Amino acid sequence: MYNYGSMLSRKITLIFFLSLTIFSFAQCKTVGENTKEETSLPTSIKPVVNNTSTTRLNGDKSMELHVQKNMKVGDPAFHFKYVVYKAGTKEIIKKGTFRGTSVDWNTTTSLKLTPYIGMEQKPISDNPEEILNKNTHTQLIIINLNN
Repeated sequence: MYNYGSMLSRKITLIFFLSLTIFSFAQCKTVGENTKEETSLPTSIKPVVNNTSTTRLNGDKSMELHVQKNMKVGDPAFHFKYVVYKAGTKEIIKKGTFRGTSVDWNTTTSLKLTPYIGMEQKPISDNPEEILNKNTHTQLIIINLNN
């Protein structure tokens, strides 16, 4: 005679493995869909509002330096607007714009502008002496305020 207990046990085992397989495929599909949604999201850079304004007096406190620093999307350097005033009268002595890393006092009568140096590029020459003779360090820009 045929054993019904063993047949029932096989059916339960088969149903269990079949449902486990379907569940596994459903989970894989869900993970795949979530990954697809994450990769389809836009990867644009959100603009960072990084506008700051500072005021600094020179060494003898006869002039004020007003600097507005702005960061633009996609540009690693800062964009500066600067104005130098006489401390008492607020008369404009010098104003300008600059793209770099900083604008500050150099001496009591001059400004120091530090440019932005980007990625190092491959040298044009293979001659090591020529490469060493080139001044590749940051070139400061000094603006004298005495006319």
